[in-house]
Amino acid sequence: MKDLLQDPFAETHLSCRAARERISMTSLYQIALRDPKEAKRQHHRIRMARILILNMAAESAMLGLFAWAGTIPAWIALAFLVASTGSGLAFFLFFKSGKNLRLRDKGVLVPQLVVIATLQLVFLVLAPELAILFMLVLLVSSGFTLMEFTPRQFTIGWVIYAAATAAALWFVGDRFTYPGLSPVETALVWLFFVLALRLLTLASAQFSRLRGQLSEKNRQLEASLQKIEILANRDHLTGAFNRRNFMLTLEMEMQRAKRAARPFCLAMLDLDHFKLINDKYGHAVGDLVLKHFCSIIEQSLRSSDKLGRIGGEEFSILLAETSLDSAVKAMERLRILIADHDWETVGTGLTVTFSAGVTSYEHDDGTETMLKRADDALYNAKRAGRNRVSIAESAERMTRHHS
Repeated sequence: MKDLLQDPFAETHLSCRAARERISMTSLYQIALRDPKEAKRQHHRIRMARILILNMAAESAMLGLFAWAGTIPAWIALAFLVASTGSGLAFFLFFKSGKNLRLRDKGVLVPQLVVIATLQLVFLVLAPELAILFMLVLLVSSGFTLMEFTPRQFTIGWVIYAAATAAALWFVGDRFTYPGLSPVETALVWLFFVLALRLLTLASAQFSRLRGQLSEKNRQLEASLQKIEILANRDHLTGAFNRRNFMLTLEMEMQRAKRAARPFCLAMLDLDHFKLINDKYGHAVGDLVLKHFCSIIEQSLRSSDKLGRIGGEEFSILLAETSLDSAVKAMERLRILIADHDWETVGTGLTVTFSAGVTSYEHDDGTETMLKRADDALYNAKRAGRNRVSIAESAERMTRHHS
């Protein structure tokens, strides 16, 4: 009161704060439900709360039948109906309001299990004639923890359930009996067991669905990772290695060549007059030419060879454990294969050729020096009239020197 007298706006501040908290809670609920995954989980929680009410009503109906058979007083069945369905309805309304979204455990599984266990133990004491059936419900209800509990939580729950049931049975003492002395009671015990078994199969089915969803998610994740790997390493149009990945492969091949003293060669390829193809036939046909070109090359190379798209219509081929003479012969075969291919299926009157420069690995090479040498050889092939394979000068001199 003293604070209110000192600050005439204090009450207004308090009411505004309460209003902000209400708005914050509403906003939190709306934000959570905007997330499709959270909305799906909340829908599942509401559905499970509805199932809880139905299960409690079914158990109440069974107790009513036992009261009709004279096994227990009618007031016990009525009291269980009010307590169980009332608690189930409370959880249902709690989820519908969205207040559970403010909690860390949004499924409030532990409170639900505590309420169910308390109901069963209390009525076990009130109706010891049906103690076995109440304990059966405790066993079945624990099956729903399969989807949520950790091994440590399972152990803690098991200890608590064991202690609670022991205390209840000790309190019951010699009043503990078994139903089923009359044909009607025997039939009701069987019916109760069948319903409990149905609840257990529902829990198992839910667990199986979650396991199936997890397996499907894992498959989707694996497929996504494969796609990401392809996107990270491959050119999206042609399927050839992109420049970054090709350069890494070239660097690794150089390191291997230095250690094992094994030869390898590098070829730079450029499609002849590709700009004219784009201008005459359009970029769509140009893209098809690049795809067909890479497909033909890939099918003709060995598995150890690598094709990379360096940029535009320029490509590079790494020929592992290959001498310069063999590399030149391989490029000549590819050149003839591309030139003789029926390009009419791509564009009427279309012909495609390429020029290439080839070099072999030298002991003091780096990626840039080797690429520069192959690129210079490619330039010489273009200058000499295109549709030909040229050997890098330094590698050519080395070949002549050894011969």
